[in-house]
Amino acid sequence: MIRKTSAMVEAGILAAIAIVMALISMYVPVLGAFVNFVWPLPIVICGCRHGLKWSVMTLLVATIIVAMIISPINAFFLAAIFGLLGLILGECMRRHLPPMKLMLYGSIGAVVALVLNIVLSFLVLGIDPIEMMFSSFHQSLEQLAVYYREHGMGEDEIKKIIDGYAEMLRMMRIIMPGAFLMCAPLMAFVNYICAKKILTKLGESFEDFPAFTMLQVPGWVLWPYAASLLAVTYFYQTQQLNTWMYTLSVNVQTVCSFVLVMQGIVLLYWFVDTHKKPRWWANIGLILLFAVPIFSQIMVYVGAFDIVFDFRKIRPQRLRK
Repeated sequence: MIRKTSAMVEAGILAAIAIVMALISMYVPVLGAFVNFVWPLPIVICGCRHGLKWSVMTLLVATIIVAMIISPINAFFLAAIFGLLGLILGECMRRHLPPMKLMLYGSIGAVVALVLNIVLSFLVLGIDPIEMMFSSFHQSLEQLAVYYREHGMGEDEIKKIIDGYAEMLRMMRIIMPGAFLMCAPLMAFVNYICAKKILTKLGESFEDFPAFTMLQVPGWVLWPYAASLLAVTYFYQTQQLNTWMYTLSVNVQTVCSFVLVMQGIVLLYWFVDTHKKPRWWANIGLILLFAVPIFSQIMVYVGAFDIVFDFRKIRPQRLRK
């Protein structure tokens, strides 16, 4: 009875925290974006400490109250996108699953939640959230063009800038499925790390991730990457850019490139640590990855070469032969 009362009180407190976090994500511009990203934390903590039943109750209470004080749509999106991730991570942490398996289940849950959010938006609310997002982007481009005209910029120069942004938005629309796949493990990882720090202070213990410099991407990633690279080149040469095959090829290439870049970063930090160089050398490389586009392509090739040649010599001996 005491344990049940304790779980009820803690679930209520965590539901209140989730409601406050929802308010911050709605009304605080900069901090709100990060708080929205880690909104599943109260659900995860409740699930880990008291089980799935209590985490579901926490999610339901938080969703109902957010719907009452903010809006049903905001509550719907929070529950559909982040609630499922919180339930899965909480249960996985309660079972003390190995970190890599936990990341796999959490990533799958995040992808399912994102897809579920879009499907339910169509069926229940009758809206297309992706189309709404890109419509707002295009409206921003129109406002940007007006701003440039008011400040005396020539029409040719304005057209060149706006066309560049429009092409970027076109590519963003194409790679949206791949972006969902890349965002899912990031959401799972950030929430797991934050939950682990909190729960460790509450007396829980969890297995650590393998050393970062020892992470290894599966070798089969090179096959879909090579196939998508050839397919994208073919579709560009034949100008078949409006087919579903082109869209699929671009998304496969995007996801595989992201994975290979991660492998390249691992090799970069391994090289710095192995040769006793200052860590800031690798940190500069990480900054260049986001600042210089050609550097990200170089890191893709670095990751691919590490998979093929196993520079760190961590692959089992039988696989090298």
